[in-house]
Amino acid sequence: MAKRPRKVGERWTTLELDGLTVPVQVVLERGRRNIRASLASKALIIRVPDHLRGQERRAGIEDMLNWARATYQKKPEAFARFRTAAVADAYTFTIQDETYRINVESHPLKHHTISKQADGTLLALLYADDDRVESGKIIPKLLARYFANEHLPEVTKRVHELNERHFQRPVNSVKMSDTTSRWGSCSSKGNINLSSRLLLAPPEVLDAVIIHELAHLVEANHSSRFWAQVARALPDYKTYDRWLKEHGRSLSFQPTPVAD
Repeated sequence: MAKRPRKVGERWTTLELDGLTVPVQVVLERGRRNIRASLASKALIIRVPDHLRGQERRAGIEDMLNWARATYQKKPEAFARFRTAAVADAYTFTIQDETYRINVESHPLKHHTISKQADGTLLALLYADDDRVESGKIIPKLLARYFANEHLPEVTKRVHELNERHFQRPVNSVKMSDTTSRWGSCSSKGNINLSSRLLLAPPEVLDAVIIHELAHLVEANHSSRFWAQVARALPDYKTYDRWLKEHGRSLSFQPTPVAD
């Protein structure tokens, strides 16, 4: 079995894109053959074989930076995660064709809350000394948590409907969380976990991810037998996989500030 590349060093820099500052982590790895780049949640990560030296290393890194620049021109929404802003007094956010107004206030308690008010608006109470408030990152997290809780009953019902229709396997629990590394997971105990960002996708895309995870109750791998289970339940599953690859990065709980 081939050994995984091992990190032997790193340095940080930044990339400027139309006024947007993107953190860049350059990671030196022993055992890596090729240089590659990826957009992580907090930085552009460039992984470099440690045997590259001097001009060859610099040229490789510049190639990866140029890849990021080209990606930004084609899909600027993929870089939305690096935008920071002060918290506004109010926001709007649309989910499943319904638009919500979010009013923001500070309070002295060392936690953040969000709740629905009698008039239908959402009230976010923020602990002002949290650094995430300064950067405006906490509001999307609160919205992701709020809507995950609100929609969990209907999503759970849908999981059981699709399971009964296609698989008839025991499902222990269904949860939604603000995960960005994967769209879903399924444990050996029958626990289904789904990304709350799927609430922002078309319903048929959510169904496709649910079916994918339910198929793991039959085949706990990604073998040909697993994909046969998926195709049996959803013959055109590749259409929805492709949709997520093309649009998944744009699914965000980032609200729009209200200019009162």
